[in-house]
Amino acid sequence: MFSPAPVAAMAAAPVQQPSAQLELHRLGGSVFLLCWTLEASPFGKPSIALTSGGRRLAAASVSLGLRDGRERLAVAFRSSGDLITATLSDHAPQSDVTASFDPALVHGAADPADILRDLAPRARLALANALVGSWPSLFGLGMVPSYLSFLRQFLLALFPKPVAMQPAAALVEGRWLFETFAPVDFGAPRTVTRLDAGGLSRTTAPVRLGSTDRSGKRELHLVLDAPPPRGGGLLILQGERGLVVRSLPGQAGAPSLGRWWAGKAASRDGLRNWVVEQLAGLSEQGRLLAIEMQRRVPLAVQHVRRKDDLPAAELDMALCNGAGLLIGGWLRDPDELLEEVLLHRGAGEPVPMLDRLQRFPVRLPTGEEGETRAATGFAALAPDYAGGAPVLQPRCEIRLKSGTTLTLRPPVQPADAATIRARALAAIPPQYLTADMLETTLAPLLAACQEELRENRAEPTVKEYGRGPARPKVSVVIPLYRVYDFLRVQVSAFAGDPWFVENAELIYVLDSPEHEAEVAHLLGGLYLAYGLPMHLAAMRRNGGFSAACNAGARLARGQVLAMVNSDVIPATNGWLAALIARLDRRGRVGAVGPKLIYDDGSLQHAGLLFKRDSKGIWLNHHYFKGMPASYGPANVERPVPGVTGACIAMPRALYDDLGGFDESYVIGDYEDSDLCLKIRKAGFGIVYAPSVSLYHLERQSISRSTDYTRGAASQHNAWLQTKRWDAQIDALMLAFETSAADPALVDPAQPEVANPVPRFNFGRATAA
Repeated sequence: MFSPAPVAAMAAAPVQQPSAQLELHRLGGSVFLLCWTLEASPFGKPSIALTSGGRRLAAASVSLGLRDGRERLAVAFRSSGDLITATLSDHAPQSDVTASFDPALVHGAADPADILRDLAPRARLALANALVGSWPSLFGLGMVPSYLSFLRQFLLALFPKPVAMQPAAALVEGRWLFETFAPVDFGAPRTVTRLDAGGLSRTTAPVRLGSTDRSGKRELHLVLDAPPPRGGGLLILQGERGLVVRSLPGQAGAPSLGRWWAGKAASRDGLRNWVVEQLAGLSEQGRLLAIEMQRRVPLAVQHVRRKDDLPAAELDMALCNGAGLLIGGWLRDPDELLEEVLLHRGAGEPVPMLDRLQRFPVRLPTGEEGETRAATGFAALAPDYAGGAPVLQPRCEIRLKSGTTLTLRPPVQPADAATIRARALAAIPPQYLTADMLETTLAPLLAACQEELRENRAEPTVKEYGRGPARPKVSVVIPLYRVYDFLRVQVSAFAGDPWFVENAELIYVLDSPEHEAEVAHLLGGLYLAYGLPMHLAAMRRNGGFSAACNAGARLARGQVLAMVNSDVIPATNGWLAALIARLDRRGRVGAVGPKLIYDDGSLQHAGLLFKRDSKGIWLNHHYFKGMPASYGPANVERPVPGVTGACIAMPRALYDDLGGFDESYVIGDYEDSDLCLKIRKAGFGIVYAPSVSLYHLERQSISRSTDYTRGAASQHNAWLQTKRWDAQIDALMLAFETSAADPALVDPAQPEVANPVPRFNFGRATAA
């Protein structure tokens, strides 16, 4: 039972069965606060129910401890103007205690001093959290002037002289970086609320809580909108165990970001990286500014190089994008003293990386006449690090079992997707690259690079040389990348083919835009020499084989697309007409490929097939490669699992329906077989036509490109193809090995779809 207690004097109706002390306060508008003080109960936690006119009122309550050990229940509710009955229950066997009162008799605003009287420190904090946090939204008090006035007085009663927020630097998009401090027991930040003339509003301001300093305080940084000219208002920060109130300054000005970066940020890499994250999250301008600041004032590179057998390490790679942070380097630990590898972030605890390290042997130069010593190379991915913000110099810590720590920091790293991709492909030597390394370490970062390149790719600029057919039957799309030795002979072969001249549209797509002037001049000269109309589409930045082909396809006007490499040279006239004549809607032929031969007359391609390697990865192979071009089985027209992207013809509508070449494949490899698998999944066959023969100077253009890491890129693409199509390729190859018919590609795990028909139409093309 509740122990008897005097009833507090208040403007209310008489209390029935008085056994506690009651107070009623008007918070704002029609919202009131009922405080019922009572003795401790041995039966359970007390509760209050409010009813009016026979209906229960919605209410929110908080239990508050008093300095003398008693308890006070504070209940916020909205009055309907009728008499209210409060029922206090502590789950005792005897009857509950009730009190009836009329809120209309309460005049004037609540006095914070009366409400705070006798409350213990923790109770004051609990009530403040309710008044700032859940109650305003629950009762719609965020814009009520009387409540805002009361809340301001209440907070100033708790914090009579709030410290002013200090602007540290002006950022972008009208945002400032502010700094202040919090008590050591504040806990993790939860919410930031602003109280000013505009009302009470919760902000999404990012907050960083630093470590404890010598005075027992914790540095706290926020990113907020620049204050209004007159300033004013309060900022309330709620933490797990504390509450901080700060006054907002006027817009007197904030230091420049460059000044702050060169000063305080220069030695605070955790805070610096956090600001990088915030800048990148504001806008593209902010992201570029973050990159500029890191490059303008780089941090000192840190590594540990030793000639003895004590632990040594270096971090020479740190690539950051939306997938996370890929780190790489080497370490020497002959006595196995390594305990953990920690990757520090802008805020929060560092990320343990030891279990994620992919290791491989390396040799380090000793500096003595070419001698080397053994070490362990490593690479590891920290997913979602910094939210994809461009952190160019993260700090890594090597912790030894002795308690010693070694700090590693790389030089400033690249931030553009193309360079990140190239560095990532070189992170692990191809001979040590495994499927697990690809899946857990490289593939996520490479996929994010490809996505970023795709999203930020501008449409190519197009230059026309002459006027081609008004309604071309076929569009020939040829990507160019850095090697242009074969253009003269290729264009001359096309120009000497009457059917090609009358019916084909020629589109060159330049994927190395730094050579645009050179290639434009070359094609202009070839047009003057041979009179063959053509287009040059210059990509704004390198995107790889798939992106270049897709860009050319978007420009195409022909009903049929022929994707041809720049090192493919026709042997005779009429090749294109003969090739596309094999496309047949009724026969459900969706793609055709020719016979490709080397310049020595041996076979390079007579259809594409798939074989697993020793690790279970599906690799692309060519039927009869290296055999003489006259080899009998290679000269039989037949269905094949696929054909090479060096020369493939298909309806443009089908190409569009299937999304063209998949740009997830890196640089150029396996996107052609992926397209063939999509064609088969759509219910169409693929035909090898040996009567059409072309020369293919295979891979000469790629082999001359120094930035093409063929081993790693090719392994990644083979792994990606296997991951996507494993079961389907298995079923397809089994069907080809056991049947002479052209099998459809179906997913063994999915029910077969009868006669899938895409949205396109195409007819047979014949020679003129």
